[in-house]
Amino acid sequence: MFAGAKKIFTQPVIVTSVLVTLFLVGVQRLRLLEYFELKVFDQMMQRRADLPPDPRLLIVGFTEEDIQQLKHGTPTDEELDRLLGKLESNQASVIALDFFRDVPINPGHTKLINRLQTSDKIVPICSTTTPPPPGLDANNVGFADLPEDPDAVIRRALLFVSPDSKAPCQSQQSLAVLAALKYLTDTAKIQPEISQTDEGLQLKLGKTLFHRLPQDAGGYVAADNGGFQILLNYRAFHDIARTVSFTEVLNNKVNPDWVEGKIVLIGATAPSKQDIRNTPYATGRQDNTGKMPGIVIHAHIVSEILSAVIDQRRIFWYFPEWGEVIWLWGWTIVGALIGWKIKHPMLLGLSGGGALVGLIGGGFVIFTQAGWVPIAQPVLGLIAAAGSVVVYTAYYEKLQRDKIAHQIQEQEKTIDLLKSLLREGSNTGNEANSPVDSQPQRDQLLNHRYKVTSVLGSGGFGYTYLADDTKRPGSPKCVVKHLQPAQKDPRFLEIARRLFKAEAEILEILGQHKRIPQLLAYFEENQQFYLVQEYVKGHCLQDELVIGKRFEEAEVIKILRDVLKVLVFVHDHNVIHRDIKPSNLMRRETDDRIVLIDFGAVKQIQPQQEEESLTVAVGTLGYAAPEQLMGQPRLNSDIHALGMIGIQALTGKIAKEIERDPQTTVLTWRDKAQVSDGLAAILDRMTYFDYLRRYQTAKEVLEDLDKL
Repeated sequence: MFAGAKKIFTQPVIVTSVLVTLFLVGVQRLRLLEYFELKVFDQMMQRRADLPPDPRLLIVGFTEEDIQQLKHGTPTDEELDRLLGKLESNQASVIALDFFRDVPINPGHTKLINRLQTSDKIVPICSTTTPPPPGLDANNVGFADLPEDPDAVIRRALLFVSPDSKAPCQSQQSLAVLAALKYLTDTAKIQPEISQTDEGLQLKLGKTLFHRLPQDAGGYVAADNGGFQILLNYRAFHDIARTVSFTEVLNNKVNPDWVEGKIVLIGATAPSKQDIRNTPYATGRQDNTGKMPGIVIHAHIVSEILSAVIDQRRIFWYFPEWGEVIWLWGWTIVGALIGWKIKHPMLLGLSGGGALVGLIGGGFVIFTQAGWVPIAQPVLGLIAAAGSVVVYTAYYEKLQRDKIAHQIQEQEKTIDLLKSLLREGSNTGNEANSPVDSQPQRDQLLNHRYKVTSVLGSGGFGYTYLADDTKRPGSPKCVVKHLQPAQKDPRFLEIARRLFKAEAEILEILGQHKRIPQLLAYFEENQQFYLVQEYVKGHCLQDELVIGKRFEEAEVIKILRDVLKVLVFVHDHNVIHRDIKPSNLMRRETDDRIVLIDFGAVKQIQPQQEEESLTVAVGTLGYAAPEQLMGQPRLNSDIHALGMIGIQALTGKIAKEIERDPQTTVLTWRDKAQVSDGLAAILDRMTYFDYLRRYQTAKEVLEDLDKL
């Protein structure tokens, strides 16, 4: 169990994803990504579908046309009083007045102040720097302050504050909150309840809970969340509510039904009044179309409160801090997996792009459901993790190739030494050092662990057994290859031991491919060598290649593709299989894929007597390439052997019975098969007598098969 856990937590995918996650969490703590998260928030806000205008609201804007008609830049107290009187007479439910009146703008100041003091429908304003109109109770005045983010964009709404005792404005409630609460009290008899919970301050209106904005909500990092703030859930880019002008109301050009029972918000909308504020809709725009007057932003806040309480519109929610870390880690794992599993550059790019689309699209879908999760951070995490794993994999594979190259060099030198010793033994006629057949008996334990259950095969090099691994849970089956040295001479054994160790290290690296049996262990016992490999349940291709049975062309192409994809991996490590034949191609039962088995140059050192002269086994007749039979195998010798299997499948003939034209040296087989010219040409090139005319790499063969 601990070994399995160690393997998991040392995998590049896990290690890389954890390191990238920790790095990005640290970067986020430094607020280096907050700017990008806020800009992503703005883009999602702009692309989200708008809601229709809120029918409970009416905006009375003081426009540039009003300034021209009234001949002054701000309404006088007398004009404001007349406007308020008309709205009250038309039975407005609540009137929010976003004009400061701490100093008189005569005429009509006394009359206006009297109306403000006596009306229970009008909500005047103050701010942190501007006092309310004189003589008003602070509980009936709303502050007009709108909190800005560092980039001067308004994404939050300040609902309540605890003002400093020396501040000119002692109101604890914002203009929007006070207007919304008056409306809810009058229409639904809902009273606010503010309480302290384990999750922090919360406001309860009816059945709806408003939670105070956390400092690290969504893409924020240590945001100034003083007072009681919420994220401003804008209703729409345009037309938050019906809008009329100041003079239209004064001149009785407004339908009284538009006023009756509504929350009426009065404020300046003229650009010259400089109360035009940045909103998420302004991000990325060169004009001012995304900016909004302050009174319109107050209208959005009012609408957000009413919609949440009355319409059950979702309030923005966020992951807790630990949830954001898991969210980030999940996407770094996705990136790391893409970098680990996908090798083709184009597929890597497409998969990475698809994952990014999924991340951004998923984040947007969550946003449409009023959820704000970080996007910029996991985007960087996914890209960084994928890139890091790709770089690591390339470096690791280079190390593995270099290691195998070194082992192959040692292997070739050792094989030459062993061949010399074999020749010396043959010349002297020394029989004392010949190997003794020491086949283990059934149920015998090898290395105190591997229980032999049956013999799978035998040959000049030794035996292959099916065994149970008694030291693992459930005693899973494995394959044990028993390699018998050709001689018992100490010098021969020492050199054979070196060759065996090099062979095992090569097999351990190759076994990382999912369609090459994994090397589980190797050991020496009683001067005999053993390799323990993963057991592949299935049957060999030899069982399918029945004499006289001709395969369909599509079946043959599928077999060729399956094996070639494994050979690409093998040849990339500069390893020659040396014995590609049907009995070494296993059809795996679980997925019907071809698994390449029985690697090894160790068996080359086994002597065979042919016509009273010592030779060395170098492959299987009928499949082995001419240069391999002469003791000079090359990477494309494996391609020759695979081509012979393809021809055998198409013709139903035994491979060694297929002859070559004595003039051209090309195999003569086309008249014995039903095959397209395209596939026939590929098989001919795979099996050319001259290795220089033959395909040089497995990738080339795959490319030509793709063109069929």
